Amino acid sequence: MKNLLKNNLSFFVPFILMWLVCLGWVLQTPKFEQMVWINSHRTIWSDTFFWCATQLGEGWFFVTMILVWLVFKYEQAFIGVIAFAVSTLISQGLKFSFQTLRPSEFFKDVSYPWKYVSGVELHGFNSFPSGHTTSAFCIFTLWVFFTKKPMINPIFLTLAITAAYSRPYLFQHFPEDLLGGSMIGIISAILAIKIYQRYFETKYPQLSQKGLLVNRH
Repeated sequence: MKNLLKNNLSFFVPFILMWLVCLGWVLQTPKFEQMVWINSHRTIWSDTFFWCATQLGEGWFFVTMILVWLVFKYEQAFIGVIAFAVSTLISQGLKFSFQTLRPSEFFKDVSYPWKYVSGVELHGFNSFPSGHTTSAFCIFTLWVFFTKKPMINPIFLTLAITAAYSRPYLFQHFPEDLLGGSMIGIISAILAIKIYQRYFETKYPQLSQKGLLVNRH
């Protein structure tokens, strides 16, 4: 596991730096000002772009990725299933523990001309952490570990961050929800690999040698 982290500094170092910068902004800036800034930087094209980007954190996308991994290695798909379960349990558990308000409910008595993306159903409760952000960071952290190609890690990080930013852009979450979700997503991916290595890797070594497109003979 230490080698996995060490070999992928091109993903984790930029993430930590951006996470700390975002944390500083969140701590120093009121929620209203945060959302006003995000809400004011919009175009028709970015509305469509971030609506598409938010799909990277949907449950169906996670399941699709598991099926993709299944084609190449059962091991990767199995880890994906574990990660999906772990990330869902943690994020949903925290959502119902904190029960924080989402922007639409938090600002319902505030008079401000908020702009919304057409066709997006706004939710009002269980804001922290962002489930979409959790899923996106979990998925792309797994891709980082599976591909073992540090040169393309910035692409995975960019996709995860884009999916995360889509949540406050669509007025579904606050930036603080992204901080929690991103960290939970990465931790869930790491935990999934550790669980697999401890309980399944030695017992079922054939999982790392086969996939739906791999010769089984």
